[in-house]
Amino acid sequence: MGVEPGPLRVSAPAHDDPGDAPPQAGPGEEGRPAGHVALRRVRAWVVPRRRSLAGWAVLVAAFTATTMTRGLPQSEDTVLIWLAAALLVASLDDLRRWGRGVLIDWLPLYLVLVTYSALRGYARHPLWGPLIKPQVAFDRWIGFGKVPTVRLQRLFFDPSHVHVWDYAVWAVYTSHFFTVYIVAAVLWKRNHERFRRFIALLVGLTFVGYVGYVLYPAMPPWMASWHGYTGGPVYRVVPVVWEHLGIHAAAALFTNGSAFDNDIAAMPSLHAAYTMLLLLFFWPTSRRPLRALLVAYVVAMAVTLVYAGEHFVADEVAGYACAAAVYFWGSRLLDRWNARRRRSGSPARRLSGAGSSLIGRLLCRAGTSRRA
Repeated sequence: MGVEPGPLRVSAPAHDDPGDAPPQAGPGEEGRPAGHVALRRVRAWVVPRRRSLAGWAVLVAAFTATTMTRGLPQSEDTVLIWLAAALLVASLDDLRRWGRGVLIDWLPLYLVLVTYSALRGYARHPLWGPLIKPQVAFDRWIGFGKVPTVRLQRLFFDPSHVHVWDYAVWAVYTSHFFTVYIVAAVLWKRNHERFRRFIALLVGLTFVGYVGYVLYPAMPPWMASWHGYTGGPVYRVVPVVWEHLGIHAAAALFTNGSAFDNDIAAMPSLHAAYTMLLLLFFWPTSRRPLRALLVAYVVAMAVTLVYAGEHFVADEVAGYACAAAVYFWGSRLLDRWNARRRRSGSPARRLSGAGSSLIGRLLCRAGTSRRA
């Protein structure tokens, strides 16, 4: 006895993930023109965010006007003020969280960095030195008899004509003053535990750099060339670009300095150290594209500092060593701190690896108060 085949039925594909399903038309949208539907969806996205969009517009306008007149921020305290404003705009839907965050998470960091800036300026009065011969000897060795800064500038730099790569060098160098703080702001918004770990490591590395400035006051290449140590002239590329852009206030900040500036704070290079800290911090949890970007940033900053006449290669090597020491030793130290707190049943939020014990105590107390 045969089986009579039934009608063929084709079922719609199942969507395990709701995000894979095709978008459904909203009520009243069937049969309407596509442009009208798109406009309604844009309105539905914009209307609840009007306050945030207006805030971002005001902030971008203020930042643009300030940059055009005074240049990009070149000090940690100014950068943190702008970041606090940006976080305020990003938290307009939850101003209480912004207030708690600024007071508990960002204000201690601001005070620490202001203190560091003052101490860095005080280090302009060295106990000895400034020192130069070891850096020049190392750079001559690695440059096969010639200081790499002198070689690069002879090949690629013309003080009377700014090239495209000079603008790239200017951009990479200037990024040092705000990149780590933007990263911290994103972590604060998206992953608070990693934010606290990152801030602790950053503060620890910053103060290790200060100790280096006190114990080893060192000339940068542009200053060493004034005294005839580099075997050729060395120019400061970054202020030349600022002048070419017409932002004279920023150029004057480099050439004339500020109250907290220290021209002999070159060893170790915190420009190089911060890039290495970013690489070490994000490497374990990053995918290949982000890892490539992190490596590219380290290399770009290394070439920039040497070409721009701001640091010797020796300064960069010292910065990498400091970043590695702070990351591995500091993380291990505060992992033990966290383990001890877990054993003692402390209600403070766990610091997932972190930095110096001083900042660790501050953050632990902050975590306790937030839970309360």
